[in-house]
Amino acid sequence: MTTARHEAAVLLTADLQEESEQVQALARALGIPHRAPDPVRLLSRNLLTTLVHLATVSASAAAVVDAADPPTRAYLRALARIEQAQQALLSAGGSMATVLDQLSAPDSTITDTAGLAQAGRLRAAALLTSASAHLGAAAATLRTAPPG
Repeated sequence: MTTARHEAAVLLTADLQEESEQVQALARALGIPHRAPDPVRLLSRNLLTTLVHLATVSASAAAVVDAADPPTRAYLRALARIEQAQQALLSAGGSMATVLDQLSAPDSTITDTAGLAQAGRLRAAALLTSASAHLGAAAATLRTAPPG
């Protein structure tokens, strides 16, 4: 592995670890009971943050593909973990979007908007925790990948 490639791999590993920690922090924040005056706004902000993380993780996936040519087993395992994180992020975003759709329906008969918003947040928090774990595992895989 050239020095430039090694440095890129080290930076990528650090980026994945940092992203894992940020996604976990978002999951923790979503899991905390909120008495927000506007649960729709709270969910909308968290959905936007989740989509930003999804874009960042997608860029990391592209960097993993570019980092090893030909790809090594370690890089393929890391890429698989990143793809699992992407799926969890998409599911978390989908969960929040579904709740937002239900809350904004003009003919909605939902009476417990706070309860529905909380259920959506808790589901998203669980999915984000999963995404964080996959990103951490991808970083660990790259950290222990043999040079080459």
